[in-house]
Amino acid sequence: MATTDETTDAPQPITYRLDLGDGWQRIRLDDHAEADVKAYLDAVFASVPADAAEGARGLIEARLTTQILAGRAKGGIDFYIPAPNIGAGPLPALTVMAAEVKIPTTAVPDPADVVARVAAANPTARTGVIAGMPAVRIDRSAGVDDSVPATLDEEDGEDGEPPRSGPRHVEYVVPVAGDAQHRWLSIALTGQAGPGGDEAKVDEVVAAFDQAVAELAWE
Repeated sequence: MATTDETTDAPQPITYRLDLGDGWQRIRLDDHAEADVKAYLDAVFASVPADAAEGARGLIEARLTTQILAGRAKGGIDFYIPAPNIGAGPLPALTVMAAEVKIPTTAVPDPADVVARVAAANPTARTGVIAGMPAVRIDRSAGVDDSVPATLDEEDGEDGEPPRSGPRHVEYVVPVAGDAQHRWLSIALTGQAGPGGDEAKVDEVVAAFDQAVAELAWE
């Protein structure tokens, strides 16, 4: 969720509400990023002596800094990572990025037309309505069946379907309601189970992500 600054004439950040639940920690990609990373690392190493944690803490901080810089370069607004959960076992190596998407056109495009064009160009795309706006979901995950497009209100798979394996990449793109600049919001989940990870657990995370995006709201 981005914050606004009414003291400047610069375009205001896209403001939205996305409830991913307690299992995720948000890293804002604005001037609050450093404080958010520190809070995350403090939680991760809360029970580890400072001298013993120094090396690992520095390594994780460097990785997060790299991801933050990459996210900013792509119009990132917020970065979500699995929240520290000591004793819960290996966490899926999944992240969520919320970012502004620019539509390359000189005219103001009709959102429904944009969604239709994106869906037509992506065999795994599904269309529907999110937060009152036409939206598209694209699944670029490894091994996903791209034979028949569906709509966002249809459930994935059949009962008893085995867990998918390999990297996951699920992205939603939706126009920002009431935005004078006609901007779009991308919310993308990427990653995989990780070493020794449970693919069924990843499927659960993806399903929860889908539900959270379905309940997206504007602020």
